Amino acid sequence: MNPLLGKNFIFLITANCLAFCGWVFRNYLINWYVLEKTNSTLMVGLFAAIPTFFVLFISPFGGQLADKFSRKKIFLTMRIFSMILFFLLALFIHIELYPLLFIALCFSGIGITAGLEISASRNLILDIVGFKYLTWGNSITEFLNSFLSTVGPLTIAVFFTSISDTRVFFTMPAAHFVSVISALLLFLYFKENNSGYSEDSDEAKKDKSIKEGIVYSYKSVNIRILLILTFTLLFWALSQPLIPKIARDVLDSGSTGYAILLSGEALGAIVGSIALPLFPKLFRNSKSIVFCISIYGVAILFFALSKSIIFSVFVLALGGFFHVIWFTVIIILLQTIPDDNHKGRVIGLFFTFIQAYGLGYILGGLMGESIGIIPTLFIAAIIPVIIHLVCYGASREFRTLKS
Repeated sequence: MNPLLGKNFIFLITANCLAFCGWVFRNYLINWYVLEKTNSTLMVGLFAAIPTFFVLFISPFGGQLADKFSRKKIFLTMRIFSMILFFLLALFIHIELYPLLFIALCFSGIGITAGLEISASRNLILDIVGFKYLTWGNSITEFLNSFLSTVGPLTIAVFFTSISDTRVFFTMPAAHFVSVISALLLFLYFKENNSGYSEDSDEAKKDKSIKEGIVYSYKSVNIRILLILTFTLLFWALSQPLIPKIARDVLDSGSTGYAILLSGEALGAIVGSIALPLFPKLFRNSKSIVFCISIYGVAILFFALSKSIIFSVFVLALGGFFHVIWFTVIIILLQTIPDDNHKGRVIGLFFTFIQAYGLGYILGGLMGESIGIIPTLFIAAIIPVIIHLVCYGASREFRTLKS
């Protein structure tokens, strides 16, 4: 039976996508809430970055746990804690009890749970569907995430026009509650292979330290370069705290315009996540990674100069198409290059490098206020392309990389 049609994969993607839906709600609601409270893109960036700082330091430990222990147990446990934290976040905002302080505290806890869970979550895709269906498994996950990123902000925009109080923030824990139910079903029905090793087993005796995983990743040229390229998410994040300000002050479209811009980018990602599994030979290689980030950079340049919301949505959709392919291909390569004893720690490092976007949020907000929106977006568009071209030109091994 095709594992993509099996109940285990359905439980996994349901749990992942509903949790991501809660994250989409969080991104839209909290970013706009902070902007309205502080009128500062820097503060938007600072609050959005809080979880990433914890994931930065915690995800290597999460990768180590994913190599040592049952991934489905880690997955379920962290999802429960995450649901509780999102409920507390919504509650403190609703009762207006030092809301900005409790956003910061809850985001800290959410970052810790995400760091411990994220490697187990991604490697469960490979555990369930196998190498043969890995591209489809990742692409289906990104497709559903992109779909939710499209409809999520628009749905909340409707709530914003019809609900005058802060009950709308409870959509975040509600999505996570259903995610926990799916994670529980996965825990009950999925039979893991090679999990729960005894202390005397050969697997337990192998060095599975974080240091050994870092050394392993560094010695592999392709893993090392892929992690460097992952770090360029910092420049993607430069634009994110600027988008609500662009929607409000440049395009004069308010919170609804902000939702439309986010949904436009996500709509492009939906199409990209469909294209990737249909043309795997075209995209699953290093040339595709460099090409996709280059087109994404061009799209951001046009977005920086746009004065029309229609054109802005179009170029963000174009950027979303190529960016999701870039992101997914890097994940697939990092899932397939390492041996089985290092997959968890390599993916843990991958999510550590991803957290550069937290620093990008802060820098984007700060630069937007100090040097302006257009120069910041130009930097966000050009520098990642330069880094990719340098890495591609410097390594013959990377130039021939494909999966």
